[in-house]
Amino acid sequence: MDEPRFFRHFVRKKMDGYFVLSHAFLTILYVEGGAVMFVQVTGDSNNQEVLVMGERLDRQQDGYYLLPGRLVHALKPQDLPVGIPFKLSGALPSGYGFYREDSVIFRRTNDTPSLWIDVTSTYMVAEWDGLFSVEATVEARKHVVEQQQQFAFVLSEATEQQVIFHYEFSWSSEQEMDLESALESICDTVIEVEARGNARLWPGYRNCVEEDEQDKL
Repeated sequence: MDEPRFFRHFVRKKMDGYFVLSHAFLTILYVEGGAVMFVQVTGDSNNQEVLVMGERLDRQQDGYYLLPGRLVHALKPQDLPVGIPFKLSGALPSGYGFYREDSVIFRRTNDTPSLWIDVTSTYMVAEWDGLFSVEATVEARKHVVEQQQQFAFVLSEATEQQVIFHYEFSWSSEQEMDLESALESICDTVIEVEARGNARLWPGYRNCVEEDEQDKL
C-alpha cells in the first residue's frame, strides 16, 4: 500500500493523537494481495459503472466519464482502467484546467501509465473575440500540430456557426507522477499548441524565430 498517499487522502490526526478515517475509506475495496483499488469498474459494456473512491462517475452520451478534479489528486495514471475514457470535470486541486472550448478526453492505453489524449476544440463564430479571425487562428494552430510527429488524426472543420479543431496524441513520462501532474502536463501541451498557433499570426513572427524552431513544442 502506498502509505503516504493513503494517509494524505483518507486519514487525519486529531489533537488528542487519535486517527480518524474518512468516509471515503469505507468504500475502498481490497483485492488479493492487499492492494488498494482506487477505481472500480462494475457491470458489462451496456451497463457499466465506474466508481472512484466509492463515488459513481457520470457517464456521458459519447461514452466518457466525468472525473471531478477533487478526486484526481488521489490517483495515479496506472489507477485508471485500460480503455475507459475520462474527461476532467472542473479544475484540478492546483487550479489548473482546460479552457471551456477544449474537450479533452484521456484514456489509459495499455498496462503502462501512458495515456491517449483526444482534443476537440469548438469555437462559436458569434462568440469569437480574438484579434484574428477564428478560421485563420485555427489554421495556424493546425499548422503547428501538423509539424509535430507526436500528433495524429489532425483535422479542422468550419461552418457558418462554428469551427472545430481536432487532434490526438500520446502522453507518457519516464518518471513516476500522479494523475494531477500528468493532466497538468497535458494541459500545458494544449495551451502551448494554441500559443504557438496564435504567435504565427503576428507580423514579423518568422523574422524573430529560427525556421527550425518556429513550431517545435
